[in-house]
Amino acid sequence: MIKFCMKKILMIGLSVLFFSMLFVMLRNGSEISRDLQIKGNSFIEGLRILNKKNGITIWTLSAKKADFTEGENKAELSDINMVMQKNGLVLYADKGVYNLSEQSFTTDGIVRAEAKDYTITADSIDYEASSGEIKTDGRIKLESKRFEVEGKGMKADAGQKVSILNDVKATFYK
Repeated sequence: MIKFCMKKILMIGLSVLFFSMLFVMLRNGSEISRDLQIKGNSFIEGLRILNKKNGITIWTLSAKKADFTEGENKAELSDINMVMQKNGLVLYADKGVYNLSEQSFTTDGIVRAEAKDYTITADSIDYEASSGEIKTDGRIKLESKRFEVEGKGMKADAGQKVSILNDVKATFYK
């Protein structure tokens, strides 16, 4: 009986110690330090990266899984969504790469972005967090209740100025 109680107390003590250590490690949210060093091939399930400016969250990038390769500052992400809080835009992609040192995000597959009044579909995107610039060389389509615009190639800056570069076709609805 005494051995059973001692084992139970030891297990409770170890559990409290483990959860305390976990809490301290995750206390700052899931913000990733630039000094992240990975040994060997590693992965993280349920990755979440926050980009903040003056204490306000600009965007949140979430992925079901992030694969890291030894010696690289890149994470290969799968099942991605990125929420841009300022304009209520949510971006969805199956796969992408986040560069930790450059703070940039790239996809090679189809991307779908949804906001309150419109939807954007693109072949791929390149997003640079430091400048807020988004671009694609592939096909892009913007749909809303009032119009539809499609073309090839797009640039968007932090001020939300969007330019579709080639083969632009616009349809307006009454």
